[in-house]
Amino acid sequence: MKRSTFGALVASAVVGLVGGTAAFAQMEGAEAKACYRTQCGKSVKGHEGKCGGTKVEGLRDESSCEAAGGAWTTEKDAEQYKKKM
Repeated sequence: MKRSTFGALVASAVVGLVGGTAAFAQMEGAEAKACYRTQCGKSVKGHEGKCGGTKVEGLRDESSCEAAGGAWTTEKDAEQYKKKM
């Protein structure tokens, strides 16, 4: 009886840890920042074509994004740039 109780407690702890880790990873991914265009056309040097609020795939860090004229922000916050043409 003692072994089965201990096994149940260990299993519960493992499930709790795995669930907590998955929730943290999901939350972190939701807040991930990237480089987004603030306007259409040539608003980001060297990356032409798409409109405001779209992600610039070639820029992967904040300093290079801002130097090229982009905005280092989350996808949700980049929605505001879709209105600017």
